[in-house]
Amino acid sequence: MAFCMSAQTVHKMSKPSIKADVEIITEQPEGTVVSYSRSGEFMTASLYGFEATQQTGQMKIVYGNDNKVYLLDPLAYGEGTGVWVQGELSDDGTDGGTTITVPLGQYVAYNEEYGYGLILAWGRNSLIDLGDDYYWMEFTPDEGVEAVTYAVDDATGVITLQGSEGDASATYPDNLLAHGLAGIWSDDSSLATIEWGTTYTPLSEAVAAVPANPEALEFFDCGDESGFTRFDFNINLKDVDGNELHADKVSYSIYTDQDQLFTFDAATYGASNGFDQDMTEIPYGFSGNDFYLRRVYFYRTNNGDNPLLTWRIGIQTHYTVDGVRNSSDIVYLEVIPSAIDAVNTGKTVASERYYNMAGQEIANPTGIAIKVTTYSDGTTSTAKVVK
Repeated sequence: MAFCMSAQTVHKMSKPSIKADVEIITEQPEGTVVSYSRSGEFMTASLYGFEATQQTGQMKIVYGNDNKVYLLDPLAYGEGTGVWVQGELSDDGTDGGTTITVPLGQYVAYNEEYGYGLILAWGRNSLIDLGDDYYWMEFTPDEGVEAVTYAVDDATGVITLQGSEGDASATYPDNLLAHGLAGIWSDDSSLATIEWGTTYTPLSEAVAAVPANPEALEFFDCGDESGFTRFDFNINLKDVDGNELHADKVSYSIYTDQDQLFTFDAATYGASNGFDQDMTEIPYGFSGNDFYLRRVYFYRTNNGDNPLLTWRIGIQTHYTVDGVRNSSDIVYLEVIPSAIDAVNTGKTVASERYYNMAGQEIANPTGIAIKVTTYSDGTTSTAKVVK
Protein backbone atom coordinates (compact mmCIF):
# COMPACT_ATOMS: atom_id res chain seq x y z
CA MET A 1 0.00 0.00 0.00
CA ALA A 2 1.46 3.34 -1.02
CA PHE A 3 -0.18 5.52 1.64
CA CYS A 4 0.72 5.77 5.31
CA MET A 5 -2.57 4.78 6.90
CA SER A 6 -4.37 5.85 10.02
CA ALA A 7 -4.03 3.58 13.02
CA GLN A 8 -7.33 1.88 12.34
CA THR A 9 -7.75 1.64 8.58
CA VAL A 10 -5.93 0.20 5.59
CA HIS A 11 -7.14 -0.01 2.01
CA LYS A 12 -6.50 -1.19 -1.52
CA MET A 13 -8.33 -1.05 -4.85
CA SER A 14 -8.46 -3.06 -8.03
CA LYS A 15 -6.72 -1.58 -11.08
CA PRO A 16 -8.92 0.14 -13.70
CA SER A 17 -7.89 0.95 -17.23
CA ILE A 18 -5.61 4.02 -17.45
CA LYS A 19 -5.18 6.36 -20.40
CA ALA A 20 -1.88 5.74 -22.15
CA ASP A 21 -1.38 9.43 -22.94
CA VAL A 22 -1.34 12.28 -20.44
CA GLU A 23 -3.31 15.34 -21.45
CA ILE A 24 -3.50 18.21 -19.00
CA ILE A 25 -5.45 21.42 -19.72
CA THR A 26 -4.07 24.25 -17.59
CA GLU A 27 -4.96 27.24 -19.79
CA GLN A 28 -8.56 28.46 -19.54
CA PRO A 29 -10.43 27.35 -22.68
CA GLU A 30 -12.37 29.85 -24.78
CA GLY A 31 -16.03 30.35 -24.03
CA THR A 32 -18.45 31.78 -21.46
CA VAL A 33 -17.16 31.44 -17.88
CA VAL A 34 -19.55 30.83 -14.98
CA SER A 35 -18.36 30.65 -11.34
CA TYR A 36 -19.99 28.30 -8.82
CA SER A 37 -19.88 27.60 -5.11
CA ARG A 38 -19.32 23.95 -4.27
CA SER A 39 -21.17 21.82 -1.70
CA GLY A 40 -21.53 18.13 -0.92
CA GLU A 41 -19.31 15.65 0.93
CA PHE A 42 -16.03 13.88 0.25
CA MET A 43 -13.45 11.55 1.75
CA THR A 44 -9.67 11.80 1.42
CA ALA A 45 -6.92 9.23 1.86
CA SER A 46 -3.45 10.61 2.54
CA LEU A 47 -0.24 10.34 4.50
CA TYR A 48 -2.19 11.29 7.62
CA GLY A 49 -4.99 8.74 7.25
CA PHE A 50 -8.63 9.16 6.21
CA GLU A 51 -11.10 11.99 6.66
CA ALA A 52 -14.72 12.40 5.58
CA THR A 53 -15.98 15.98 5.56
CA GLN A 54 -18.01 18.66 3.78
CA GLN A 55 -17.03 20.09 0.41
CA THR A 56 -16.25 23.81 0.37
CA GLY A 57 -14.76 26.31 -2.05
CA GLN A 58 -15.55 27.19 -5.64
CA MET A 59 -15.09 26.04 -9.20
CA LYS A 60 -15.63 27.35 -12.73
CA ILE A 61 -17.19 26.00 -15.89
CA VAL A 62 -16.42 27.30 -19.38
CA TYR A 63 -19.24 26.82 -21.88
CA GLY A 64 -17.58 26.61 -25.30
CA ASN A 65 -18.60 25.90 -28.87
CA ASP A 66 -20.27 22.68 -30.12
CA ASN A 67 -21.72 21.94 -26.66
CA LYS A 68 -18.25 21.49 -25.20
CA VAL A 69 -17.85 22.36 -21.52
CA TYR A 70 -14.75 22.51 -19.34
CA LEU A 71 -14.77 22.07 -15.55
CA LEU A 72 -11.98 23.55 -13.44
CA ASP A 73 -10.78 21.30 -10.60
CA PRO A 74 -13.86 19.04 -10.63
CA LEU A 75 -12.79 17.26 -7.42
CA ALA A 76 -13.08 19.12 -4.11
CA TYR A 77 -9.80 17.43 -3.13
CA GLY A 78 -8.08 19.10 -6.08
CA GLU A 79 -9.29 22.67 -5.59
CA GLY A 80 -6.43 24.97 -6.51
CA THR A 81 -4.76 22.46 -8.84
CA GLY A 82 -5.75 24.60 -11.84
CA VAL A 83 -6.60 21.78 -14.27
CA TRP A 84 -9.61 21.71 -16.61
CA VAL A 85 -11.40 18.54 -17.71
CA GLN A 86 -13.60 18.37 -20.80
CA GLY A 87 -17.24 17.37 -20.93
CA GLU A 88 -20.31 17.74 -23.12
CA LEU A 89 -23.59 19.57 -22.62
CA SER A 90 -26.71 17.81 -23.93
CA ASP A 91 -30.49 17.60 -23.57
CA ASP A 92 -30.72 13.87 -22.99
CA GLY A 93 -31.49 13.92 -19.27
CA THR A 94 -34.66 12.82 -17.51
CA ASP A 95 -37.74 14.40 -19.15
CA GLY A 96 -35.45 16.07 -21.67
CA GLY A 97 -33.48 17.96 -19.04
CA THR A 98 -29.98 19.28 -19.62
CA THR A 99 -26.99 17.19 -18.53
CA ILE A 100 -23.23 17.49 -18.48
CA THR A 101 -21.26 14.29 -19.10
CA VAL A 102 -17.55 14.14 -18.24
CA PRO A 103 -15.51 11.15 -19.50
CA LEU A 104 -13.61 9.27 -16.80
CA GLY A 105 -9.88 8.61 -17.02
CA GLN A 106 -9.04 12.29 -17.47
CA TYR A 107 -6.10 13.61 -15.47
CA VAL A 108 -6.82 16.32 -12.92
CA ALA A 109 -3.17 16.52 -11.83
CA TYR A 110 0.11 15.13 -13.13
CA ASN A 111 3.67 15.15 -11.81
CA GLU A 112 6.16 14.92 -14.67
CA GLU A 113 9.09 14.35 -12.32
CA TYR A 114 7.52 11.25 -10.77
CA GLY A 115 5.62 10.14 -13.88
CA TYR A 116 2.12 9.72 -12.47
CA GLY A 117 -0.99 11.75 -11.73
CA LEU A 118 -4.53 11.84 -10.39
CA ILE A 119 -7.31 10.66 -12.69
CA LEU A 120 -11.11 10.58 -12.55
CA ALA A 121 -12.85 7.29 -11.74
CA TRP A 122 -16.29 6.15 -10.58
CA GLY A 123 -17.07 3.43 -8.05
CA ARG A 124 -17.71 2.56 -4.42
CA ASN A 125 -15.95 1.70 -1.17
CA SER A 126 -16.44 -1.44 0.86
CA LEU A 127 -15.09 -2.38 4.30
CA ILE A 128 -13.91 -5.73 5.68
CA ASP A 129 -13.91 -5.92 9.48
CA LEU A 130 -10.59 -7.40 10.67
CA GLY A 131 -11.55 -7.13 14.34
CA ASP A 132 -10.26 -4.91 17.15
CA ASP A 133 -11.56 -1.85 15.29
CA TYR A 134 -9.31 -2.47 12.27
CA TYR A 135 -10.71 -2.47 8.75
CA TRP A 136 -9.60 -3.33 5.24
CA MET A 137 -10.99 -0.88 2.69
CA GLU A 138 -11.44 -1.57 -1.00
CA PHE A 139 -12.43 0.79 -3.77
CA THR A 140 -14.00 -0.94 -6.75
CA PRO A 141 -14.59 0.93 -10.03
CA ASP A 142 -18.01 0.42 -11.64
CA GLU A 143 -17.42 -1.74 -14.67
CA GLY A 144 -18.75 -0.26 -17.89
CA VAL A 145 -19.14 3.28 -16.53
CA GLU A 146 -17.20 5.56 -18.87
CA ALA A 147 -18.47 9.00 -17.83
CA VAL A 148 -19.87 10.88 -14.86
CA THR A 149 -23.20 12.70 -15.27
CA TYR A 150 -24.37 16.00 -13.81
CA ALA A 151 -27.97 17.25 -14.05
CA VAL A 152 -28.47 20.96 -14.80
CA ASP A 153 -31.51 22.78 -13.42
CA ASP A 154 -32.44 25.00 -16.37
CA ALA A 155 -34.35 27.43 -14.13
CA THR A 156 -31.71 28.02 -11.43
CA GLY A 157 -28.51 26.89 -13.14
CA VAL A 158 -27.71 24.56 -10.21
CA ILE A 159 -25.67 21.51 -11.25
CA THR A 160 -25.94 18.21 -9.32
CA LEU A 161 -23.84 15.04 -9.48
CA GLN A 162 -26.04 12.05 -10.35
CA GLY A 163 -26.00 8.56 -8.80
CA SER A 164 -23.73 9.19 -5.82
CA GLU A 165 -24.36 8.35 -2.16
CA GLY A 166 -22.65 8.49 1.23
CA ASP A 167 -22.90 10.10 4.67
CA ALA A 168 -19.92 11.95 6.13
CA SER A 169 -21.84 12.45 9.41
CA ALA A 170 -22.27 8.70 10.00
CA THR A 171 -20.40 6.88 12.75
CA TYR A 172 -16.85 5.76 11.91
CA PRO A 173 -16.13 3.74 9.80
CA ASP A 174 -19.48 4.04 8.00
CA ASN A 175 -18.66 7.67 7.24
CA LEU A 176 -15.93 6.39 4.90
CA LEU A 177 -18.36 4.42 2.73
CA ALA A 178 -19.39 6.10 -0.49
CA HIS A 179 -20.40 5.58 -4.09
CA GLY A 180 -19.38 8.40 -6.37
CA LEU A 181 -16.72 10.32 -8.25
CA ALA A 182 -13.19 9.37 -7.23
CA GLY A 183 -9.64 10.51 -7.82
CA ILE A 184 -7.09 7.68 -8.09
CA TRP A 185 -3.32 7.70 -8.60
CA SER A 186 -2.35 6.44 -12.04
CA ASP A 187 0.85 4.65 -10.95
CA ASP A 188 -0.73 2.14 -8.56
CA SER A 189 -4.50 2.93 -8.73
CA SER A 190 -4.63 3.77 -5.03
CA LEU A 191 -7.47 5.99 -3.84
CA ALA A 192 -6.89 9.66 -3.08
CA THR A 193 -10.48 10.88 -2.75
CA ILE A 194 -14.12 10.06 -3.44
CA GLU A 195 -17.01 12.54 -3.35
CA TRP A 196 -20.79 12.40 -3.36
CA GLY A 197 -23.81 14.71 -3.25
CA THR A 198 -21.81 17.31 -5.17
CA THR A 199 -23.73 20.46 -6.07
CA TYR A 200 -22.53 23.55 -7.96
CA THR A 201 -24.56 26.73 -7.36
CA PRO A 202 -23.97 29.78 -9.63
CA LEU A 203 -22.51 32.81 -7.87
CA SER A 204 -24.25 36.15 -8.12
CA GLU A 205 -22.45 39.00 -9.89
CA ALA A 206 -19.34 40.21 -8.05
CA VAL A 207 -19.70 43.49 -6.14
CA ALA A 208 -17.23 45.35 -3.94
CA ALA A 209 -17.26 43.93 -0.41
CA VAL A 210 -15.09 43.58 2.70
CA PRO A 211 -13.81 39.99 3.01
CA ALA A 212 -14.36 38.10 6.25
CA ASN A 213 -11.23 37.45 8.29
CA PRO A 214 -9.05 34.45 7.36
CA GLU A 215 -7.74 31.92 9.90
CA ALA A 216 -4.09 31.56 10.90
CA LEU A 217 -3.83 27.86 11.74
CA GLU A 218 -0.29 26.56 12.28
CA PHE A 219 3.36 27.53 11.92
CA PHE A 220 6.27 25.10 11.65
CA ASP A 221 9.92 26.15 11.66
CA CYS A 222 12.23 23.68 9.93
CA GLY A 223 15.02 24.90 12.22
CA ASP A 224 17.84 25.46 9.74
CA GLU A 225 18.78 27.61 6.77
CA SER A 226 17.64 25.04 4.19
CA GLY A 227 14.22 26.64 4.42
CA PHE A 228 10.85 24.94 4.05
CA THR A 229 9.43 26.58 7.14
CA ARG A 230 5.66 26.53 6.58
CA PHE A 231 2.56 28.52 7.50
CA ASP A 232 -0.93 26.98 7.31
CA PHE A 233 -4.05 29.12 7.01
CA ASN A 234 -7.62 29.12 5.76
CA ILE A 235 -9.11 31.86 3.57
CA ASN A 236 -12.81 32.53 4.08
CA LEU A 237 -14.53 32.96 0.70
CA LYS A 238 -17.32 35.05 2.22
CA ASP A 239 -17.66 38.74 3.02
CA VAL A 240 -18.39 40.20 6.46
CA ASP A 241 -22.13 39.87 5.75
CA GLY A 242 -21.87 36.18 4.85
CA ASN A 243 -22.18 36.61 1.08
CA GLU A 244 -20.08 34.47 -1.26
CA LEU A 245 -16.97 36.08 -2.77
CA HIS A 246 -15.59 35.31 -6.23
CA ALA A 247 -12.37 33.36 -5.65
CA ASP A 248 -10.61 34.81 -8.69
CA LYS A 249 -10.91 38.29 -7.12
CA VAL A 250 -9.45 37.20 -3.77
CA SER A 251 -5.79 37.53 -2.78
CA TYR A 252 -3.80 37.44 0.44
CA SER A 253 -0.67 38.87 2.07
CA ILE A 254 1.60 37.54 4.81
CA TYR A 255 2.82 39.70 7.71
CA THR A 256 5.29 39.22 10.55
CA ASP A 257 5.82 40.86 13.93
CA GLN A 258 4.97 44.61 13.78
CA ASP A 259 2.71 44.40 10.70
CA GLN A 260 5.76 43.88 8.48
CA LEU A 261 4.62 42.91 4.97
CA PHE A 262 6.50 39.83 3.76
CA THR A 263 7.89 39.87 0.21
CA PHE A 264 8.27 36.67 -1.79
CA ASP A 265 11.15 37.93 -3.88
CA ALA A 266 11.58 36.64 -7.42
CA ALA A 267 15.27 35.94 -6.92
CA THR A 268 14.52 33.41 -4.18
CA TYR A 269 11.06 32.06 -5.00
CA GLY A 270 10.43 32.94 -8.64
CA ALA A 271 12.19 30.11 -10.50
CA SER A 272 10.49 27.30 -8.58
CA ASN A 273 7.06 28.96 -8.55
CA GLY A 274 6.77 30.52 -12.00
CA PHE A 275 6.95 34.28 -11.38
CA ASP A 276 9.56 36.92 -12.24
CA GLN A 277 8.38 39.89 -10.15
CA ASP A 278 8.46 40.21 -6.36
CA MET A 279 5.10 39.32 -4.78
CA THR A 280 3.53 40.74 -1.65
CA GLU A 281 -0.04 39.87 -2.70
CA ILE A 282 -0.73 36.28 -3.73
CA PRO A 283 -3.84 35.38 -5.77
CA TYR A 284 -6.12 32.86 -4.08
CA GLY A 285 -5.37 29.42 -5.52
CA PHE A 286 -1.92 30.40 -6.81
CA SER A 287 0.17 27.23 -6.88
CA GLY A 288 3.82 26.27 -7.18
CA ASN A 289 6.47 24.29 -5.33
CA ASP A 290 6.01 26.53 -2.28
CA PHE A 291 2.43 27.83 -2.63
CA TYR A 292 -0.64 25.73 -1.94
CA LEU A 293 -4.31 26.52 -1.42
CA ARG A 294 -3.94 26.72 2.37
CA ARG A 295 -0.16 26.68 2.90
CA VAL A 296 3.01 28.58 1.98
CA TYR A 297 6.66 27.63 2.52
CA PHE A 298 9.55 29.96 3.31
CA TYR A 299 13.26 29.55 2.59
CA ARG A 300 14.06 30.99 6.00
CA THR A 301 14.11 29.99 9.63
CA ASN A 302 13.70 31.87 12.90
CA ASN A 303 17.27 30.97 13.84
CA GLY A 304 20.43 32.80 12.79
CA ASP A 305 21.16 36.43 12.00
CA ASN A 306 18.19 36.97 9.65
CA PRO A 307 15.15 35.40 11.36
CA LEU A 308 11.89 35.09 9.49
CA LEU A 309 10.03 36.44 12.52
CA THR A 310 10.55 36.98 16.23
CA TRP A 311 7.12 36.35 17.73
CA ARG A 312 4.15 36.19 15.33
CA ILE A 313 3.01 35.59 11.75
CA GLY A 314 -0.23 36.79 10.18
CA ILE A 315 -2.41 36.75 7.08
CA GLN A 316 -4.73 39.33 5.51
CA THR A 317 -7.30 38.76 2.76
CA HIS A 318 -8.01 41.25 -0.07
CA TYR A 319 -11.00 41.46 -2.41
CA THR A 320 -10.78 43.57 -5.57
CA VAL A 321 -13.79 44.30 -7.81
CA ASP A 322 -13.72 46.91 -10.60
CA GLY A 323 -10.61 48.49 -9.13
CA VAL A 324 -12.03 48.75 -5.61
CA ARG A 325 -9.85 46.86 -3.11
CA ASN A 326 -11.10 46.00 0.38
CA SER A 327 -9.15 44.07 3.01
CA SER A 328 -9.84 42.00 6.11
CA ASP A 329 -8.05 42.46 9.42
CA ILE A 330 -4.58 40.98 9.75
CA VAL A 331 -5.10 37.76 11.69
CA TYR A 332 -2.00 36.72 13.68
CA LEU A 333 -0.70 33.49 15.13
CA GLU A 334 1.78 33.86 17.97
CA VAL A 335 4.92 31.77 17.50
CA ILE A 336 7.67 30.62 19.86
CA PRO A 337 10.67 30.78 17.49
CA SER A 338 12.72 28.19 19.36
CA ALA A 339 9.86 25.72 19.75
CA ILE A 340 11.30 23.11 17.40
CA ASP A 341 14.60 23.08 19.28
CA ALA A 342 12.92 23.01 22.69
CA VAL A 343 10.62 20.15 21.75
CA ASN A 344 13.26 17.94 20.18
CA THR A 345 16.16 18.57 22.59
CA GLY A 346 17.33 15.32 24.19
CA LYS A 347 15.45 13.08 21.75
CA THR A 348 17.03 10.48 19.55
CA VAL A 349 15.81 9.67 16.06
CA ALA A 350 14.22 6.23 15.79
CA SER A 351 13.42 6.34 12.06
CA GLU A 352 13.09 8.61 9.05
CA ARG A 353 10.63 7.95 6.22
CA TYR A 354 10.12 9.89 3.02
CA TYR A 355 6.95 10.59 1.01
CA ASN A 356 6.40 12.33 -2.30
CA MET A 357 4.07 15.31 -2.63
CA ALA A 358 1.15 12.94 -3.31
CA GLY A 359 1.59 11.31 0.10
CA GLN A 360 3.10 8.08 -1.24
CA GLU A 361 6.08 6.59 0.59
CA ILE A 362 9.31 6.45 -1.45
CA ALA A 363 12.51 4.59 -0.67
CA ASN A 364 14.97 6.81 -2.53
CA PRO A 365 13.66 10.39 -2.58
CA THR A 366 14.78 12.81 -5.26
CA GLY A 367 13.72 16.43 -5.66
CA ILE A 368 11.13 17.73 -3.17
CA ALA A 369 9.89 15.24 -0.58
CA ILE A 370 8.19 15.08 2.84
CA LYS A 371 10.41 13.67 5.61
CA VAL A 372 8.62 12.17 8.63
CA THR A 373 10.96 11.72 11.61
CA THR A 374 9.93 9.42 14.46
CA TYR A 375 11.74 9.97 17.77
CA SER A 376 12.57 7.56 20.56
CA ASP A 377 9.64 8.79 22.67
CA GLY A 378 7.15 8.03 19.87
CA THR A 379 6.57 11.64 18.79
CA THR A 380 7.03 12.68 15.17
CA SER A 381 7.92 15.76 13.18
CA THR A 382 7.31 16.49 9.50
CA ALA A 383 9.42 18.63 7.19
CA LYS A 384 9.57 19.42 3.48
CA VAL A 385 13.08 18.68 2.16
CA VAL A 386 15.06 18.65 -1.06
CA LYS A 387 17.14 15.54 -1.78
